[in-house]
Amino acid sequence: MNAKGKLVSVGRAALRTTSELRSSARKRKRTWSDYRKFLRKEFRWKAPLSQRRPRWWRKGFLSRSVTLYQLEKNDPSLYINDVQRYTRTKRMVHSSLQEILDNKFAFFLLINQLGLNSDVVPMLGLYVRGSVHVFPNDDRVSLQNFLRTRLNIDEKVFVKPLRGAEGRRVRSIRRTPNGYRMNGQDVNVAEIRKWIEEEKRPMLFERGIEQHHAQAALNPAATNTLRILTMPDVTNGKRPFIAAAVQRIGTELSGHVDNWTQGGLSAKVDIDTGRLSRAGQLPDGRTPKWFTQHPDTGALIEGTQVPFWEETRALALEAANRLSFMEYVGWDIIISPTGPVILEGNVNSGMNVIQVHGPLLADPRVRAYYAKRGVIS
Repeated sequence: MNAKGKLVSVGRAALRTTSELRSSARKRKRTWSDYRKFLRKEFRWKAPLSQRRPRWWRKGFLSRSVTLYQLEKNDPSLYINDVQRYTRTKRMVHSSLQEILDNKFAFFLLINQLGLNSDVVPMLGLYVRGSVHVFPNDDRVSLQNFLRTRLNIDEKVFVKPLRGAEGRRVRSIRRTPNGYRMNGQDVNVAEIRKWIEEEKRPMLFERGIEQHHAQAALNPAATNTLRILTMPDVTNGKRPFIAAAVQRIGTELSGHVDNWTQGGLSAKVDIDTGRLSRAGQLPDGRTPKWFTQHPDTGALIEGTQVPFWEETRALALEAANRLSFMEYVGWDIIISPTGPVILEGNVNSGMNVIQVHGPLLADPRVRAYYAKRGVIS
């Protein structure tokens, strides 16, 4: 090799080394960023030092997850850990498309165009900059006018921000013959207006869906929804499949919502039969919480049949197939007296709500997909 060739070779080697160093630096920076998010989640849980499990942090598990998954007797390598959950699974859907799942208004508009054999939660209005755009009409009215004239008596309405998770900043409103109730408390129009206006963000008004009587029987004080996780089978032509399904159930702790982080319950749905397992609850300490019956209502949970399960399973798979470009969706579905109704789609699958019933990575199809998308190695 002549001198010129040697210089070219050295230059290429230097470029490769520089590129590798930059790649390594980016990886270290991302790993540190991931663990900072993880630690913020750990210390958001207000608990004494005796409840912490620091030796598990290096393995990516929050202290509560150690109890939740019983990691001291189960194989931790079969579980998606909390670092992967809070960071890498967020990148499963292309960032440009993820906006659609993150924005409840955009998702509502999309799902209405799919032609699914399902109802969609009715949107009554969109509040922005002091006024409400009323649907399906084209008129725009003041917030006070909307509250006074557009809400039917004894009809439950949910108010929520366009973006949000875990039921935060969601309130139920019901107009009664004598006034209004918000989250079960008597209020007046001025109090409702004050809360909405102080949010300083667009807010959606959605009509509450009547639950099937069997769903309401679990806990009539909350809308009890299903969370169904779909993803493509990368070993079989990317056909969507249901990786897991759970029934979420409200409690006195969670109030009018069924959210797990606020004290709700999670029961596994048998994908073949639609029958429920016992229900778990997010633990406060080192003792798992399991219920075969509802702790407040006494309703039987374990063995209960989800109504319209065949239709619900088919709906989730059809929706996942039509939105195959999304790939990874946690579907929130309400069972009404006439069948399943899609409420939301989420890129946040609610990992601990699902894995409390067993590790996701025990399914080879799930493991293959997470590996393909870089969540696990």
